[in-house]
Amino acid sequence: MKLRLCVNWLPITPELTRGLARRVERAGLWGLGIGDSPNYGELYTACADALSATDALAVLTSVTNPVTRHVSVHVSAARTYGGRLAIGMGRGDSAVRTFGLRPATLPELERTLESLREAVPEAPLLVAAGGPAAARVAGRAAGGVICGAGRDPQALAGLAGAAREAAGRPVDRWASVRLAVARTPAEVPGLRSRILPRAISAARFNFGRDLAGKNVPDALQEVLTARFAAYDFAWHGRAGGTPTARMFADRPDVEEYLLDRFAVVGTAQDCRDRLADLHRHVDGIFLSLLFEDVLEQADRLADLFTPDELETLGR
Repeated sequence: MKLRLCVNWLPITPELTRGLARRVERAGLWGLGIGDSPNYGELYTACADALSATDALAVLTSVTNPVTRHVSVHVSAARTYGGRLAIGMGRGDSAVRTFGLRPATLPELERTLESLREAVPEAPLLVAAGGPAAARVAGRAAGGVICGAGRDPQALAGLAGAAREAAGRPVDRWASVRLAVARTPAEVPGLRSRILPRAISAARFNFGRDLAGKNVPDALQEVLTARFAAYDFAWHGRAGGTPTARMFADRPDVEEYLLDRFAVVGTAQDCRDRLADLHRHVDGIFLSLLFEDVLEQADRLADLFTPDELETLGR
């Protein structure tokens, strides 16, 4: 099976969404995932933009939720776009909490997925999981699990194992990381600084509820628990000198840990090696690029692997 790389994107403008989708397809990558956030464009409109600009690219919601959109909306989208649109779903994070709503319970998430599967059996379904309970929902009600564990092999194995055990069959295993590719080694420190707030946002998804079974060093658990309890969703995933970017400014050890676990930043060869190593543990990888430079970063990503190499690495 081909190494599946899927670029993650929050829809800033329709033009950028279409341009990025075309670049991703030309590069021979598997798909384009589109996030569901109140700070950006409308999810299913953006999915339509990406689908209309490409011929065979998989397009995913990465991820939506059962709270801010009724199940009938998800069903209608899945019926409209057929097998090229995959539905990635979680309990709801920034899209829900920004409006003071509560995330769906796991039973609510599972019922929504079951309704989707019953209404549109051909629609591919994935579940974003930060812990084993959500991974078990993925196993029972979907065909794949998006593991929110970053690059940690032990945590990835735990989530994938929980999904597989609940399914009683193989389940597609996806990792999710932030990616920034540097032209030269001199660019790396600046890119690490720029991607830090997004690595922190990714960590909050995984660590925000609890740290049990997530292979977090004992020395970091107290500070992570305390500060993520006060996380401000108004700044979730945003770039620049935001409160999120400054959350651990007094703890460079925590910043380095979160960057190394939830992001891949380096020269093309460094990024290539780390992604190939990560692929040993999963079937596919979601890659969230720097949105401010997304077209340039997409071109750099395209240079990491030729289509033939993606096929070879996927065997």
